[in-house]
Amino acid sequence: MQMIASLVLEAVALVIGIAGLVNLIGPLALQRLLAEWGFGRGFNWLAGSFAMAAGIFLAVPQLRLWGVALSAFLLIGTTMLLLDRRKYLFALSGIVLLGTLPLALVAA
Repeated sequence: MQMIASLVLEAVALVIGIAGLVNLIGPLALQRLLAEWGFGRGFNWLAGSFAMAAGIFLAVPQLRLWGVALSAFLLIGTTMLLLDRRKYLFALSGIVLLGTLPLALVAA
């Protein structure tokens, strides 16, 4: 069980880190969508920085609790935003990732 929880945790940390990297790179379509939704210029840098920090925190055992807290904060905010914008299918991935965060506490 411990090994499975550890593998799931590493996968979640990788997914969140990749999402942060995509936000930091800031493709034009993402910047356009964020501007359309009312977020200011450079918001992708802020979101990407927090996501990268969350992924790193999840990967480091001593900082795992902070990673779970930061990831939960980001995922809840993102999921609520997507549900508010009626993007239900996109919100599903955030809900699934939220469900895996308790495994991070088991793997600690």
